[in-house]
Amino acid sequence: MMKLFKYITASALAAFFSLAVGSCAESDHEFEHDDTLLRTVTIKTIPGADGIAGKIIEYNAAGQVVPADQVTLKTVEGGHGVVLFELSPTLRGIYNPEHCYLGASLTFDQIVRPGLGGIKNITNRNAEGVAQGIDVTVTSGIGTVRPYTIIGYFEGEYKINPED
Repeated sequence: MMKLFKYITASALAAFFSLAVGSCAESDHEFEHDDTLLRTVTIKTIPGADGIAGKIIEYNAAGQVVPADQVTLKTVEGGHGVVLFELSPTLRGIYNPEHCYLGASLTFDQIVRPGLGGIKNITNRNAEGVAQGIDVTVTSGIGTVRPYTIIGYFEGEYKINPED
């Protein structure tokens, strides 16, 4: 009886290891995506909480804004995106763009670098008081990359452009 148990155990382990090693083969290309577009980015008071969605503005390679209903990977190829949080002054004391958490809706194989975890300062003003935000990149499952800038401020408080 003990020999039978050892035989079954050894056979099961051999089958398990062969499946584990066999599954390390090349990935299925049908599950790799080229999507580098952010769909939703939220500012939050604490990690995991609901938040306020930012306005995502997509630019094409020529630096022109692409209307939201026309945004595809093809129409924005070579461009960049901006995620804008223009917060109402009535939200002061609840949200703080200089000390906030961010969240994003991503496909399973998108990666945001640097990550959105931890406390962020999305105003990041320069010496002239112009909000610079933070720069991130979204990398797709096949390695294509799209840059984004995430900027937050209270209406009327910070300048976004030097001429404002």
